[in-house]
Amino acid sequence: MTLRSLALTSAALCAAIPVLVPANAADDRGWYVGLGSGLNLASNLRLTENPVVIGGTVYRPSSIERDDAWRGSLAVGYAWGNNLRLEAEFGYSDPAIRGVIVNGTHVPVSGADLSEITLFGNAIYDLPITDRLSLPLGGGLGLGLTRLETGADKITANGFAFQAITGLTYHWNEHVDFAFDYRYVQITGLDYYGSRSDGGGHNLMLSLRWFFGRRTEAAPAIPQAVSPQPAPPPALAPAPPPIKTYIVFFDFNKSYLTDAAQSVVAEAVRVARTSGMVKVQIAGHTDTVGPDDYNMKLSLARAIAVKDEMIQLGMDGISVGIEGKGYHEPLVATGPNIREPQNRRAVIDLGS
Repeated sequence: MTLRSLALTSAALCAAIPVLVPANAADDRGWYVGLGSGLNLASNLRLTENPVVIGGTVYRPSSIERDDAWRGSLAVGYAWGNNLRLEAEFGYSDPAIRGVIVNGTHVPVSGADLSEITLFGNAIYDLPITDRLSLPLGGGLGLGLTRLETGADKITANGFAFQAITGLTYHWNEHVDFAFDYRYVQITGLDYYGSRSDGGGHNLMLSLRWFFGRRTEAAPAIPQAVSPQPAPPPALAPAPPPIKTYIVFFDFNKSYLTDAAQSVVAEAVRVARTSGMVKVQIAGHTDTVGPDDYNMKLSLARAIAVKDEMIQLGMDGISVGIEGKGYHEPLVATGPNIREPQNRRAVIDLGS
């Protein structure tokens, strides 16, 4: 496959991204399939210099020179909910052969091709960077199946394969991850013309992973607007207007809004705009997992996310106040380092 084919394939992969509607991304359990397309950077096949005698002349081949080529991959895996993923991966590349190094001299070759298939079992840890970005760190072990075609000859050679994996993953929504991966692939123990050979090389990949409904922690039921009864007013004093309260909940260690949370915010905005509520106060909260300073920042980020959504829906941002309370005002009292879904929340108070 040519580099033009690589460009077309990668462009098509990237073009598919904008049609996906951003939503919340979960980091919990779920099956997925992954599709990758990218560039296999040229890495020569190293040969042991077993001499070949032809017509009384001794030839010592030392390597087979390859061109850059397209590489594709297909993976099926499972995310375990603790940032660990296990997957089975099929990879394919077909670099052209441009020459052979014999007796230290480049000998050009035309019409030669190398088909390379890899079968890996991978273990990957997704190190969180932000709510949506993570750094994959991992590797894989498996088999490398190759076929060298040089016109008259078609030689099949198989060997042990391993790879190292890193890159950058963007959690687009609850179903889709978009990733840029770097993979170093090595295949050892190949046999060409009686010479032992090692192959592989550097790979730059664009990938999509589709999750079949990642399971998240059970979230508490989303309450509707709560209108506490005002205290009885003193004689002849007008009753104070009620304060309407809405609560939205968040996934663990996240500050973006789920679909359910967006619905609650939309209802709060509708009530505020139709009932004359002009003063809004938003307080973000966390559970007790993690240090105090981190949770203060996370709780403020949750309040900001709610405010941004309200402004996007038409609220005047000047009338919206925000604050972060960390884990200091829990809805459900717990000990330290406890994941409590009802404490991962933002409280919206509407007033006149």
